[in-house]
Order: sequence, then structure tokens, then C-alpha cells
Amino acid sequence: MNRNKKKHKIMKIKITLLIAILAFVNGLNAQVGLGTVSGYVFKKEDSTKVIPLTKMWIETESGNRFIKADLDGSFRIDALKPGIYNLYAAATGFDSTLVGGVEITSDGITTVDIYCSNDNLMKVVYVDFNRVQIEKDIIRIKVLTEDIEHSLNIRDPKALLAGMSSDIQQQEGSGEVIIRGSRPGDAIYYIDGVKANDMGSIPGVAVQGLEAYTGGIPAKYGDTTGGVIVLETKGYFDLYYAWKARN
Repeated sequence: MNRNKKKHKIMKIKITLLIAILAFVNGLNAQVGLGTVSGYVFKKEDSTKVIPLTKMWIETESGNRFIKADLDGSFRIDALKPGIYNLYAAATGFDSTLVGGVEITSDGITTVDIYCSNDNLMKVVYVDFNRVQIEKDIIRIKVLTEDIEHSLNIRDPKALLAGMSSDIQQQEGSGEVIIRGSRPGDAIYYIDGVKANDMGSIPGVAVQGLEAYTGGIPAKYGDTTGGVIVLETKGYFDLYYAWKARN
């Protein structure tokens, strides 16, 4: 009887550990920002004319995701994990077109315009993706770690950001961040993924990463017209190794 109880207890512990691991993995996946691909389908012979209602699909790790372009030839596929994808377009009366190597970035909008030919050769036309067209609709200013370390404003992350772009200013007196002419106090802050009212108490030497969204703000940051500032702090070992390097 005691033996059965012991087996039951061990099994219960294993199940609990499995649930904890799954929850941890799901939590990691939830932190990964998803991307979007959008664009238009045009006629190759006349790039001013769109092809409406084109059947489209994108290859993902969980299978193909199918959509249909709108009457104006536009399409949009949301909630894609960051990575490299193949995008297909198959319009009636046109050759199928494959755009290979489409790069999806975290919280980014990748723009792809597809041009279908009507040679009617019943073949798949392969087109390389132009990586210049990434995040066209998102305006993000990212400050690299090495830029932070060598900045004269390392003690003031707000001033550091303001010195990187004319879209970001500091209000005299209060030090409030004003993004693209918004009202003082409209900007929202995220410190290590947690929403905060300010970041004035974070010393520059403890900043690992710093970026600001001045337009096209991803939905995960909520509804705001004042811009978003995202700050990541250094971990214990980062600070320890930095101190060790100085000594």
C-alpha cells in the first residue's frame, strides 16, 4: 500500500514539473513579438494595375496559412513568428509566384509587393525578397549597448534618447519626454517588460538596451498617442563582469 502511495506521489511530482515547464515555455513564446507581412499583388506587364482576390499562402512551421487578397489587390498576414518564410500568390490566369526568403521581424511589418506574369506556362516563378522593405510602417529608434556606454548622457537615459533623434525632446524643468510633439506625460515606459510611469531612477550604467517607438506602435504596448520607450536593464552577471573588466 505504501509502495503504491510512493509511486502516486512521484507521478504527481512529475506531472507538476511538466506543467511548470510547459508554462515556462509558453511564457517565453508570449514574450516574442510577432510580425506581419503585407503588400499588393500587381500585374507584371502593367505594374499600375492590381490583381484582385488573389489566392495566397505562406509556409509556416505549423503548415500553410491561406488568405485571399482584397478587391484592391492588398493583402495582410498577421501573427507570424520572427523568421524566414516563403510567400505564394496564385491569381486566376497568371503564373503562380513564389517570393522566397521573406524576413519577418519581431513587432515588424514587412512589405512585399508581388508582380505576377500571365505567360500561362503553368509554372512557379521564383522571386527573391528585397530585405530593404522591412518595418516600413514602424518608426523605431534603437540605441545599441556600445552607444550607451560611450554617450556623454550615460547617466540620463532620457537625454540619451533625446540626443539620438529630433523626434524626441525633453521638457525643460520637468525632464518629461515629448515624442513627436505629444503632450508631456503621454509617453509610456516599459522597463524589463513591465509598464512604468517613468524611468528617471534607472542609472545609465545599468541599461542594457534602450529603444523608442515614435510611430506605428505595436499593439502589445496598448493604445497611446505619445510614443513608447522600452528599456532593458543589465543582469547581475553583466554588472559583475563589467566591474571585473574595469578592475
